[in-house]
Amino acid sequence: MIELWTLSAEQLLAANDLGLVPWVPLARIDGPPEPVLRDVRKRIDAQAPPDTHDNLLAVTQVLTRLRYNEPQLLAIFGGRQAMIESPLIQEIMQETVVKTLQEAILQMLAARFGAVPPELTGRLNALHDEPLLRKLVRSAATCPDLKTFGEQLSTPD
Repeated sequence: MIELWTLSAEQLLAANDLGLVPWVPLARIDGPPEPVLRDVRKRIDAQAPPDTHDNLLAVTQVLTRLRYNEPQLLAIFGGRQAMIESPLIQEIMQETVVKTLQEAILQMLAARFGAVPPELTGRLNALHDEPLLRKLVRSAATCPDLKTFGEQLSTPD
């Protein structure tokens, strides 16, 4: 096990390994962190392949925030906008939206009709299409009974 905070940021940067660069903010930084973090950003910009660049910025920003909760330091990695643009963060947000819609539908059905059968819950939780789930929210609010909702779940058009 390596205690990252005992390694110097310079050691990690000297390895010239892009995989180590996001960890630099957690390493020991002698002196003010801003110049070191700016070096980290330059390395990501120069070395990261286009398909991983935004995720590296987001991950580095998250690790930086674990140690420094200073907006000017987080801005080095793009601040909130970089987080929003990260494919990884977008994927997590999308999963959260889907889970929230599924839960809202189940709660609405339970409030209207009582216990929702596990089979219906399983079928609903297997759906991950956000526009379809949004339609099903309306359907859960207006359907006359669980049987009808289950039929709409089978043929969502």
